[in-house]
Amino acid sequence: MNGGVTHALESLSQAEILAAVAGFEFFGLTDAARVFQQAPGDSDEAENRLNQLYFAAVPTDEALADAFGLKLASTPEAFAPLSNGAHA
Repeated sequence: MNGGVTHALESLSQAEILAAVAGFEFFGLTDAARVFQQAPGDSDEAENRLNQLYFAAVPTDEALADAFGLKLASTPEAFAPLSNGAHA
């Protein structure tokens, strides 16, 4: 979040970007996934637009934690259990 969308798009490999998109979609954050499917553009305006779209989709770190919590609660079998065999 702190480097901005353009920084992420320029720094990550195509495989990493695709994994990020899949992860956002898995956790129900489809608007965030769409942000990372766009071309970064070459202007400050384009960068600001992508950042605004991302922050609208994921306004806080808690939004990520909430999406994780909802997915864990609805589909616990999608996650590896803790060492004692239970989910958190």
